[in-house]
Amino acid sequence: MMLRPLALVALIASLPALTTPAMADDDRCRGAVSAEDAIRIARTAGLVRVEEVDCDDRKWEVEGRDARGREIEVEISARTGRILDVDRDD
Repeated sequence: MMLRPLALVALIASLPALTTPAMADDDRCRGAVSAEDAIRIARTAGLVRVEEVDCDDRKWEVEGRDARGREIEVEISARTGRILDVDRDD
């Protein structure tokens, strides 16, 4: 009977790993703006829930959902932190 409580504890302990956004810290994005900085900047553009963070062509692409649940992608310069583009699905 002790097995069930232990299985429940293991399941609950694994939940943060299931909800953590995918993050990539690519060599091309090392410098002034970290992935964490990019997420903070993306939040100023309306991103509420982060689902993925990736680096491509020296820009961070932060994907997730806005407050209304719409998909949103925010592109941010990895060098300057400037928001380059915001794309929301309607």
